[in-house]
Amino acid sequence: MPDDEGEERRKRGFRPSFEYRQPEGSKGKSFILIPEGAFTAENGAVTPIADAVDFFWTAVAADPRRWNASLKGYDWLLAHAAYASREDLRRTLGWLEGAISLRDRAGAVAACRYLAAMPLVLLASDHGRLSAIFNSRKVGMVWQITPFLDKTPLPSGPIPKFGEEAGFGLIRSSPELYLKLAMLSPEMESIVSLLAAEAIRYNVSLPPPLVTLAQADRP
Repeated sequence: MPDDEGEERRKRGFRPSFEYRQPEGSKGKSFILIPEGAFTAENGAVTPIADAVDFFWTAVAADPRRWNASLKGYDWLLAHAAYASREDLRRTLGWLEGAISLRDRAGAVAACRYLAAMPLVLLASDHGRLSAIFNSRKVGMVWQITPFLDKTPLPSGPIPKFGEEAGFGLIRSSPELYLKLAMLSPEMESIVSLLAAEAIRYNVSLPPPLVTLAQADRP
């Protein structure tokens, strides 16, 4: 049976950044553990048994807040997002859900950055889960906490706070993703346009395409 995971690692191409030579007279395999991954070395051949991408997903699965424990893996995923798989999407949505639950704004932004770089057709394959995550003002919006903030129109229940701001504000930090989400369906377009319109009312800076979308939703 072919080793599919091993083949994927070989394709990703992580290697030690130095030339490894086994000690004179050494027999058997040597083990190398570096940020690029874990490798075995034997008779001049270096074989990956886990690479930086494996490290990344393992860290995120254990604790979504540890996404930056393997930035080499994250950077590789970003650079190759055009070739992301359904499994990559599933893992990333789980990471995002975990980051939101743990109020890890930086992690949520990082997950959205990866999602935004994925092909639209891949995102469409999990429309329901995306809708469940992003149909949320607490996730998308950001409000400046001041003595003059009118809390009446804000969502009910606790709103995550980050310094002098409330809400994750993902429409501000990940506008490219929200523009892609709006392309998925009329339902998602409505969600994004209403959110963008609210963001503009609260003086949140948005790129022109989102401003246009918000204006198109006006009666």
